[in-house]
Amino acid sequence: MKRGVIVAILLALLGGCALPGTDEQEATVDPRDRYIEVALTCEYAPCPPGIVKPAAGVTLELKTPATSEQSAALDHTMELWNAACPAHPLTLDAGGAVMEYYFVDEAEMANVLPIYVEGNVGLFTYDWDANNVITGSVVAIANELEGRELVHFVLEETTQAMGLMNDVSDPTSIFDGGVGRVTQYSALDSLTIAQHCDEGVIPGMSESDLP
Repeated sequence: MKRGVIVAILLALLGGCALPGTDEQEATVDPRDRYIEVALTCEYAPCPPGIVKPAAGVTLELKTPATSEQSAALDHTMELWNAACPAHPLTLDAGGAVMEYYFVDEAEMANVLPIYVEGNVGLFTYDWDANNVITGSVVAIANELEGRELVHFVLEETTQAMGLMNDVSDPTSIFDGGVGRVTQYSALDSLTIAQHCDEGVIPGMSESDLP
């Protein structure tokens, strides 16, 4: 069985803030184009050949202690993801693929994921099999994050670890690779995630195969 690892490393500016978006901005982007951009394009590593997604629900396993603020950020993320993607829920007991979750001091993040480089405050990896089905993932979030930035990075890294790996240039989106710090999915984000989770989108599909 073939195995691969996709890595996304976010070099964040800790002083960033969210920029307001508009309906007009979102209306200029076709949801299908945005989906192709985040699911079939890779910035930091070679892309897998085709769509990669879970086969069913994913179990989140917290591997470190979490503060009440960190736990609330996780609950917020699971609620938003599950509303956008009921076909592949993220729960504490879903069975199937496991997402290992770590809250650690930034200085210790390399012990969790060796791909860490200085300045990372959130990063993830995931593995997939020969059928492009996610078999497991790891998310690491720096303990130094708090408030809006904590909520943002938990939401972003978890969302991308479900197979939507690429960043875009859009401060209104959770997929933004710049200084955007949104803490909710935009309407376009929700449509993008819904496409990823649609039963008609099969692991391994290329751009030309997508409905």
